[in-house]
Parts: sequence; structure tokens; C-alpha cells
Amino acid sequence: MYSNAIWIMLEKSVNIIGLIYINSLMAKYIGPENFGKINISTSIFIFVQTLSWFGGQNIIFKRMSENTKSGIAMAIHTQNLRRIFFLVSSGSVLIYLYFFTDLIVFLFGLANCIATYYIVMDFFSIYNNTQLKSKINTITNVIGLSLALLIRYYIAHFKMPVHYFTIPIIIIPLIPYIMRFIYFKYTTKIKENSKVAGIYNRHMLYAGGALILSSLSADIYTQISSIFLTKIMSYSYLGIYSVALTIGGAWSFIVLSLVTSFFSKIYSEKNEITVEKLLIKINRIVILLSLIALGGFYLFGGYFIHLLYGDNYMDSVNIIPIIIIGTMFSSLGTICYRYMIKESGYSYLAKKMILCCILTIPLSWVMISSFGINGAAYCFLTVEILSCTLLNYFFRNKTIIKMHLNIFKTR
Repeated sequence: MYSNAIWIMLEKSVNIIGLIYINSLMAKYIGPENFGKINISTSIFIFVQTLSWFGGQNIIFKRMSENTKSGIAMAIHTQNLRRIFFLVSSGSVLIYLYFFTDLIVFLFGLANCIATYYIVMDFFSIYNNTQLKSKINTITNVIGLSLALLIRYYIAHFKMPVHYFTIPIIIIPLIPYIMRFIYFKYTTKIKENSKVAGIYNRHMLYAGGALILSSLSADIYTQISSIFLTKIMSYSYLGIYSVALTIGGAWSFIVLSLVTSFFSKIYSEKNEITVEKLLIKINRIVILLSLIALGGFYLFGGYFIHLLYGDNYMDSVNIIPIIIIGTMFSSLGTICYRYMIKESGYSYLAKKMILCCILTIPLSWVMISSFGINGAAYCFLTVEILSCTLLNYFFRNKTIIKMHLNIFKTR
């Protein structure tokens, strides 16, 4: 389990460190305005990705952890279902971007559309994580990312037109997808059985129907501030806020890697005492890493932002500590989310996330209108705290509040 987590962390660390460095070159070159335009198209296609998956990541992850053959069959037989959702949602978004935004936003939307397709089709990464083969994901992602970063570097270095940055957006998911597909095809035996396709699709629609509401609501409450910043303020403020989100959440790759590996064990574990111990351990690790990240930023954050991004992005320094704390609660909330999936709490998750979404939309608008970019950061923090704690505490026999209280017990 820990070996697999290390591979996942290595993969994510290369992604985060590489993207931070190259994105800083790009951000310096194109300025906050165009950087904001790139990020708004990315934010919009996060919704397309969520709609296309239809809750499938967690359903397939759980099934593969419990029964590998059944999980593979489910992933394969539900691909066409995801393609249909993708075509409908991405087509609608592209039409909107073409008629209601400028050329730069549309071109980056088109690039994100292509990239999203390969992300949605790539169930191979889920398979590798559940089978403790995360080193395959690491190797393939590093190759794809390295090529994309090299292209980004040359575009920035030679001051090429901004639309050339669409190329690495596509490269990042495309190369790993092709390599993982080839590896999966030649190392995994698959028994085709078209008779079960209908069963798997119905299950995906039923189970995913509950999860998609919670997932979309999560996207809304995490992305709505980005959308409101462009409407109330400007693309430039979104560019600065995007830098704050990137740096403030960069350390979370360690947490998410550990959570992924822990839950591959938790999903298959039948002993409740063992599950409880694993949950306590991963929660404590998240809190410890969060405090380390916060301390590190207070010591070196200002210098780091000035060096990488320049003076145009220094406003992000004041809100990054808020983002770090919000990211801690978001990571703790991910543990709750996955535990609820283990307990088949799909209906509760849907209701909770819809409520969270309903709270976030007016809160975000009011806080950004009143406090600008600082309001966006405090809205993020407030919503993540509520989502992790109060809104989870009514779940089945108060299991989440008991889990949180156990974190602070010494025995």
C-alpha cells in the first residue's frame, strides 16, 4: 500500500512541480488577463468532465478494488455511455463559448474539450491505482507532462502567439492515455460479454445518478468563485486567484495519493476496527501535512511568488494561507466522501452536495461583491469547512462526527 502511495506521490509531484514552473513562465509572459481567460475555459470544462464521467470514477474504483474482473467489465461496457454524455455536454459548451466569448477563450475551450475526452476515456489509470500499479501511471504521466512542458517552455521562450498554448493542453492527457491503453491491452486478459453491458449501464445510471448531483454540486461550489470573479471583477483577478489556488493547493497531491492508496485497502477491508484505525491515521496525516504546508508558505511564500510569477501576481500572497487551510478541510472532506461511498451513502451525498451548492452560489456572489478577491478565498474556506463538518455530521448514526472525534483521542 505504501509503495503504491509513493508512486502516486511521485507522479503528482512531477505534475505539480513541473506545471507550477512552466505555468509561471506562461503566466509571466501572457499576463493576468490572458491567464484568466485560459483558466475560465478550464473551469468550464471541469463540468463537462464531471457530467461525462457521471460518477463513474468512484463507482469503478470501488468495484475494481472489490472485484477486479467485474470492475474492468463495468469500465469497458460503460464507455459508450460516457461518450454520449461527453458529446452532449461538450457540444453545448463549445456553442456557448463560440457565440458569447472571445476567440482566445473559445480556442482554449476547444483544446480543453479534446483533452477532456481522453481524461474521460482513461479508466486505465483507475485500474492501475486499484491494482497497486501506480508506477505505470507515474511513468506515462511524466512522459506526457515532460513533452507538454517542453512545448510550453519553447512557446514562452520564443514569445509565440498565446493560442499555441492549446497544444500542450491536449498533449498532457493524450500521451499517457495512449501508453496506458497499450500497456493494458497487452497485460490484461479481457473476456467480452455483450449480454452484461445493459446491466452495467443501468447500474451506472442508477448509482451515478445520485453521485452526479453531488459531483456537479461540488464543481459548482469549487468553481463558481472563478466564474463570478470574471463577471463581477475581471479576467485579471481570476488569473491572480488561479495562481493562489494552484500554490495553495499544490501540497494536496501528497494527501490525495495517500487517500487513494488507503482507500484501495479500506474498500476491501471487512474488519471494522481495522477500517477505523486506517481512517484515523489518514485524517491525522492530512492535518499534519497541512500545518507543514502553512508554515512553509509563511516562511518562503512571498519570495516564491515574486520569483516565479512576478509583481503582477503578488496580491495572491495574502490569500494563499486561506486557500491552504481550505484545502486541508477539502482533503478531510475527501476522506468523508470516499467513506460514504464505501457505505453506499449515494443519496446522502447527493442531498448534501446540492445543499452545499445552494449555499455557495449566493455566498460567493455577496463575498466577491463586498470583498473582491479576498471574498473569493474566504468563501472557499467557509464552504469547505461546512462541507467537511456540519453537512457530513447527519450521515448514518453520526459516523463522520465520531470519526473526527477519534482523531483527537490518544489511545
